[in-house]
Amino acid sequence: MTAVAISSLLRYSGQWINKIYLIEEKKQPFHANAKFIASHYPDKVIRYKPYFYHGLSPANKLFFGWKLYRNSVRYQYAFENSNQKYLYMIHNDVLFHSDILGMYLEHIQSNHYAGVGPIGMCWNCPAHAAGVCSSDKYLEFRPTESEWSALVQNYPAPRKEVYEFFRQNRENWPLPECRLNEWSALIDREQTAPYQFPYVKDILFGQMDLDTAVRWFYHMNNQGLKFKNVPLGNYATHVWTGQEGEANSGMSTMSNQELYYRAEKMAYQKLITEYGFTDLELKGNKPW
Repeated sequence: MTAVAISSLLRYSGQWINKIYLIEEKKQPFHANAKFIASHYPDKVIRYKPYFYHGLSPANKLFFGWKLYRNSVRYQYAFENSNQKYLYMIHNDVLFHSDILGMYLEHIQSNHYAGVGPIGMCWNCPAHAAGVCSSDKYLEFRPTESEWSALVQNYPAPRKEVYEFFRQNRENWPLPECRLNEWSALIDREQTAPYQFPYVKDILFGQMDLDTAVRWFYHMNNQGLKFKNVPLGNYATHVWTGQEGEANSGMSTMSNQELYYRAEKMAYQKLITEYGFTDLELKGNKPW
C-alpha cells in the first residue's frame, strides 16, 4: 500500500516533489518491510525507521529535547530534515488520480495560508451534528463558553468526556475535533516553524493530543495562522482498498489480518500492472 501511495503521487505530482521521507515505524503490522520502495526510487525516497514507537499514545513531552525520541513522533523527522518551503503529509493508504500538489499549491498561495487539506473530524463534533459548523466554517464559528457547553450536552459527541482534559482551561476555539487531517496535508514550513519545536518546545505536528495534530492545529490558529479546507475530491482516494461501508477502515486494515492481506494483495497487483514493479523486486514482501 505504501508503494502504491508513493508511486501514484509521483506519477501525477512528481514535478513538484524534491524528496520523499518514508517514515517506517518501529512496529509494523504483520512484519511489513518497506526497504524495496527506497530501492525502487533511490533518488527520491529517504527511508527512516524511528528508534521508539509511540503508536496511538501521546509521546512524553519532557523528552522532546532528545532528538532520537522526538523524531519517533510521526512526521517529525520530515519536519526537521526538509529544507523546502512546503511539506506534504500523507497516509500510506491514499491512491492519487490527478495532480493534487499542483492544486494544493494554488490554494495555499492564494491567500497566504499556512496549510491546506481536509479539515476537521466533523463526524465526531457536536457543532457539526447541530448543523452550525463544518470544515469550511471553522474559521468563522467561534461559540461562547455557554454555547459550546450546550452543544456538547445536547448533540452527539463520542469523545466529549475528554474535551475538558484536552483544553486544559484554554480557549474553546478551534473546537477540539478541528485539525488539518494528516492523511493529506500541505503545510507551509516557513510560516509554521516559529510556532513549533524548537521555538515552542511541546508543539509537534504528529503529537497525539486527542488525535494527531489537534494540539498543533489549535496552537497555530491561536497564533493567527490560517488554514483552508480543501477536500480530496477527484484527486485522490483515502483508504482506497477499504470495503464499502466498513467503519474506520484504515485502522481496521492495520489491525485485522484478513483485511490487511486483502489490501496488500490489491496493492501488489497494482504495482505489477501499473507501476513497473517486478515480482523479483517484491519477493519476500508478500505477507500472505
